[in-house]
Amino acid sequence: MTSLWQSLFANLALVAILVVLWDFISEWTGRLSVRLQPLLLGLIMGGGAIVSMATAQPLIAGFVFDLRGPLVVAAAFFGGLPAVAIAGTAALIYRLYLGGMGAPAGALDVLIACLVGLAGFWWTRSRPKTTSLILIFALVVAFGRLIAYVAVPADMRMALLASTGFPLVALTFVSTVLMTVVLQWQARRRDLSTSNLIYRAMVRELPDCLNVKDMEGRFVVANPATATLMRANTAEGLIGKSDFDFYPADLAEKFRQDEAAMLKRGKPERVDQETLLPNGTTGWLSTLKVPLRNEQGRIVGIITYNRDITEMKRAAQVKAEFIATVSHELRTPLTSIRGSLGLVAAGMAGELPAKAARLVEIAHDNSERLVLLINDILDMEKIESGKMQFNLRPTPLRDLIEGAISASANYLPERQIQTVLIDDAPRAQANIDPNRLHQVLANLLSNAIKFSPVGATVTVKIGRREGGRLRLSVIDTGPGIQDAFRERIFGKFEQADASDTREKGGTGLGLSIAKAIVEKLDGTIGFDTQLGAGTVFYVDLAEFVAASRDPDLPPESGDLRPRILHVEDDESVLHIMSMGLGTDVSIASARSLTEARQILAHSQFDVVILDVALPDGSGLDLLPDLPEQTAVIVFSAAEISHDVHARVRATVTKTRSSELDVARLVKSFLPASTLSPGA
Repeated sequence: MTSLWQSLFANLALVAILVVLWDFISEWTGRLSVRLQPLLLGLIMGGGAIVSMATAQPLIAGFVFDLRGPLVVAAAFFGGLPAVAIAGTAALIYRLYLGGMGAPAGALDVLIACLVGLAGFWWTRSRPKTTSLILIFALVVAFGRLIAYVAVPADMRMALLASTGFPLVALTFVSTVLMTVVLQWQARRRDLSTSNLIYRAMVRELPDCLNVKDMEGRFVVANPATATLMRANTAEGLIGKSDFDFYPADLAEKFRQDEAAMLKRGKPERVDQETLLPNGTTGWLSTLKVPLRNEQGRIVGIITYNRDITEMKRAAQVKAEFIATVSHELRTPLTSIRGSLGLVAAGMAGELPAKAARLVEIAHDNSERLVLLINDILDMEKIESGKMQFNLRPTPLRDLIEGAISASANYLPERQIQTVLIDDAPRAQANIDPNRLHQVLANLLSNAIKFSPVGATVTVKIGRREGGRLRLSVIDTGPGIQDAFRERIFGKFEQADASDTREKGGTGLGLSIAKAIVEKLDGTIGFDTQLGAGTVFYVDLAEFVAASRDPDLPPESGDLRPRILHVEDDESVLHIMSMGLGTDVSIASARSLTEARQILAHSQFDVVILDVALPDGSGLDLLPDLPEQTAVIVFSAAEISHDVHARVRATVTKTRSSELDVARLVKSFLPASTLSPGA
């Protein structure tokens, strides 16, 4: 059947011409709408199928052997239903028009091609058209054509199959592979061209700087924003140049060395750095540098992304200054207000009429709420800015938890909540900041007390877990946590119900702050809850195991005289502290560093209470002037860094503790024999 091979090879040449034609007009077809492209593909492939049948050599009367199948399949495979509807219909009508005893088999051949092509189209919609997939698909198309032989009259079917089957399958396979590979390559090239246009437009319009340099530091690609930063006329004007063409030699050399070091490490790096902005002023850039690698993984250049963060830096500075002002200017008077109201409510100013006492109680309660809000907001700001300081040290957990329970004893006393401790991990220690963990426990305990029924019991439990972990659990018997609230319970300003803020109190920041603190302690916080039965909040920490540890506090003063120096520039704080300490101690007051130094020049004290923000400097500047045996307490609205803790006996933040709390702390540092009974 040499003539059949010749006819099919002629058809294969037609297929190749159609593929070249489609590729030739691909740039034009790519500009057509998504709906028109498959219709045009169907017309071309349908026309090709007709030409294929029309030019086939009539080897056996009534039968046409050609490559119409791959053309119809290609229409379906790349154009889907619209394309195959046109190509398949055209091929089917023309084959029926030719007639002959082979018409049923020819029509069936077209229908099979339509179905196989559509199956391939749907199968590869969510899969890449890989080479192996194309080869398998071509085999299915080729052997699928043999199914049409069932429509050939039975008396000649086997003879016809034996004489024409192999050439038809072989050339169908080759033509299918040819068409699918070329059309797939052309489609991929069109997609890449579109993606390239999109990326170029994005990079061109990007307000941030994006550029690529080669290993010699020369610009290979740059967007207009980079040209503006470098004070070049155009982005194209940067190509082939380096930093030495735009910056002073010493600065350009520094950039070159930084990039060389990054390329040597082979890892992306991000840094905020000062730079000279196009307007001539000094600003800040956030810079990301990433090694550019070729297909073999070898570094061939460097990608740099710059964002101007000057305004962000300025805003952060303004915010920090505002927070510092709020911290001092709000905390100091608010502490005095709360302390004064506390003294009046405690009867220090004499007995009040019932109505007045109630008003004072309301004012005192709301001052406490305001203090809580300010503290939480300031804590959240410190967490977000990364300025919250942690003084980690091995700490016995039982003592810490007992202190937190004791501190919460006076919280909502009218609810008559009892708190019990179950210690299943005797002598357990963790490497933590005790003040910060105390803050977390205080929040969990206050929540448990708030939401427990009147007269209920809140349980705090210490236990050991696998992997050297400790678990601190706070267990209440409250209503539980609703499903809708569980996923956002650790979010900012989140309350289970809008009425909670008014009815239960709180800011909605406590758990968010607690989560941030626990994570800084390398721990985890979570909860288990059951509606109507209660909630368990737990904190997991790594256990610290050590034979012994040094004491945290310096030795007690050997001087037994109850003499106290209070360095504070706010008269109201001085007055309230004096009343809180009572007549059992002798108090001297200094309102500035100069005045304090004058007093210290001729007097010694058992305890010195320092404010940080004074008219002529920081109260911490007095530390070198104080004898080692003098106990120092810092009581200030400012946040104190932990590097002073070795010299300072205790640090107390205004609004977190009242003057009365500090007074009790001062008395705890004095020998008991110097105080009158009951003091």
